[in-house]
Amino acid sequence: MFMLKQFIKGFVLPPGIWLILLAAVLIFWKTKWARKLLLGTFIIVLLLHSGLVAQGLRYPLESRFAPLIDCRISAPYDAIVVLMSGAELKGGLIPYPTPDLPSFRRIDEALRLYRCDPKPIVVSGGVGNPSRPQAENRVLCDYLVRWGIPAGDIIQEDRSRDTFESAVEVKKILGRKGWHRYLLVTSAIHMPRSMLAFRAIAPEPIAAPGDFEVRPLSLDPMYFFPREDAAESSYAAIHEYLGFIDYRWRVWRR
Repeated sequence: MFMLKQFIKGFVLPPGIWLILLAAVLIFWKTKWARKLLLGTFIIVLLLHSGLVAQGLRYPLESRFAPLIDCRISAPYDAIVVLMSGAELKGGLIPYPTPDLPSFRRIDEALRLYRCDPKPIVVSGGVGNPSRPQAENRVLCDYLVRWGIPAGDIIQEDRSRDTFESAVEVKKILGRKGWHRYLLVTSAIHMPRSMLAFRAIAPEPIAAPGDFEVRPLSLDPMYFFPREDAAESSYAAIHEYLGFIDYRWRVWRR
């Protein structure tokens, strides 16, 4: 079921959905609606490459939970749970493994919170793609050790394949340790979906978002022109909105 969902996601999200729409246009080109579909697809693609639209999509997600500037206001809590995104493994021209950018920013926030109030750090997340070796979680743990956190304060959870399964696996760890309240660290855009799952499965999470990307609104004319980073930002936001709907259903089904 998990792999089927991943397969379907590849066609529902960009660029897969654009390929499907363009294929439909080519097949039914002689019909009037096909040309309207082509125009509509062009306009949507153009809008999603705009910085203004990308910011409009991200803002409701990133503004949902405020950053935890002073962790002491949330005390007492038992642990820091950081959700991984992924990692670049050694191979090809990559000389050594490194966390991907979202993961790097998340563990950087976890490090800041640890220095504010040292608590055990649970690094949660396995591999969503079973064709890749399960070494990505270890990359993040190694970075935390390299940054000065004692290995004994780091707990590795590498069985989960997505955020929902992370909540399930983290709940098991909390139960074994007798822990209850914990800081939940992930990207700001990913926090609404994460809190939905963790509140339902592994209470009591305290939102501690990092990796914010929404900047002050710019009136620079280039901000309204198509940009690659705007397209990536729009894609990430759409992914989160669809994921939130999926998690609503999964929580209800439980």
